[in-house]
Amino acid sequence: MNKIYVVEGIHDEQLLKRIDPNMIVITTNGLAYDEQLINKLIKLEENNEIILILDPDFPGTKIRDAISTRLKNPKHIFIPKHLAISEEKQKVGLEHVEIKDLKKLLNYEITIKKEKNSNITTYIMQKLGLTGRSNSQILRNKVTDYYHLPKSNAKRLLNYLNGLGITKEEIQEVLDAS
Repeated sequence: MNKIYVVEGIHDEQLLKRIDPNMIVITTNGLAYDEQLINKLIKLEENNEIILILDPDFPGTKIRDAISTRLKNPKHIFIPKHLAISEEKQKVGLEHVEIKDLKKLLNYEITIKKEKNSNITTYIMQKLGLTGRSNSQILRNKVTDYYHLPKSNAKRLLNYLNGLGITKEEIQEVLDAS
C-alpha cells in the first residue's frame, strides 16, 4: 500500500520531494481545491494510505476538516506552528519547516477514528483541569504536545482524544509526568 501525502501547495510538495524524490504527493492548491480532487482522493484511498500534512493555520485546518470528513480513514500529520514560521516571521506554512524537523514529523502519523470513543467527556476534561481553570491552556498544550496534535481549545481537544481512543488514565499520566 502506497502512502500519498496531501499538501496545500507546490512549495510544500517540493520540500517533501527533497526528502524522498519518489514520494507521492498531491497538492490541493490551497483553498482552491474542488470536488474533482476530493473524488480522486476517495478513489485513491481504496488502495493507498492518504496522509494529510497541511499548514498549521486557518486555511490548513479548514482544508483538513473538509477532506478528512469525506475520506474513510485518512491519516494526519500535524505541524507545530512554531516550526512552520517563515524567517521573516510573516508567513506560516509547511514550506518553512526545516528538513530535519520534517523528517521527524513524518514519523507521527495519527489516525483519528470516525466513530468516537466517548470515554472522555466535558466533565472529565474539567476534572483533569483541561477546561475551566486559569492554567487549562497550559495543560491542554502538554497533552497536545505529547500526542503530536495541534494546539487546541477544549472542544477540539475532546474530539481528538476520543477519536484517538485515549483514556482518562492516559491523559492523567501525561499531566502527572510534567
